[in-house]
Amino acid sequence: MTASRTLVVGLWIVLAAAAPARADGPEEASAAAQRSGPAQDPAPDFFFGQPRGWFALRGGLLMPRASGDLFTFVSEQLTVSHSDFRAPSFNMELGFLLTESLAAEAGLDLGQRTVHSEYRRFISSTGSPITQTTKLVQNGFVIGLRYTPAGQGQRISRFAFIPRRMTPYVGAGLQAAYYSFAQNGNFVDFVDRSIFPDAFRSDGWAMGPYVRGGVDLQLWRRLYANGDIRYAWLRSDLSRDFVGFDGIDLAGARAATGISVKF
Repeated sequence: MTASRTLVVGLWIVLAAAAPARADGPEEASAAAQRSGPAQDPAPDFFFGQPRGWFALRGGLLMPRASGDLFTFVSEQLTVSHSDFRAPSFNMELGFLLTESLAAEAGLDLGQRTVHSEYRRFISSTGSPITQTTKLVQNGFVIGLRYTPAGQGQRISRFAFIPRRMTPYVGAGLQAAYYSFAQNGNFVDFVDRSIFPDAFRSDGWAMGPYVRGGVDLQLWRRLYANGDIRYAWLRSDLSRDFVGFDGIDLAGARAATGISVKF
């Protein structure tokens, strides 16, 4: 092959490689679309109207302040510390929007703790510890108002509403709690140092204010993760089994996490 013919063939190969690929015609494009299947539209990232409320389920930790002369006496005489009364708790809550930022809320709380102990400075005549159990139950309900400073989201039309992915809030209201404080086991008579078995119990209701704060974080559509902390001021009188003590302090905090569904 001569040099000129070789050059012509080479140029033809280069031009063929550099030429743009042939576009598919309508028939080919239609066939390709049929082979790939129908296009999948993403799920809409908006609500058809602003949410009207929410329902939440949470689990967490009840942290009683456990102050006052009753808890001081118990912790001084028995191997019990104030932090021993911290207990797992369960909470469910229902809320309804009054305005875009203000809502009414109501909830139910459940929590209890049993502590096993013995006397710090006394033992039986056989040298064995003098043991007992102390059980504190705190169940109740709350009703109040929740304020969301940034609102729930943005309305973009009459029927479309884009929710915020993160919604912090604060709240306040009243809490009514049923309590039970019970001790069972062996006890020491401080007059003659005798040991006797017995059971002591006091129960009743307490009511007081609470404040709270928390945040909702969107997981998927109307499902949110929730973190919440609440502090309540509560106090109640004691029964005759605990005569001489100035009531029982039931104030404390609840920290909880869970899920909420907006509807």
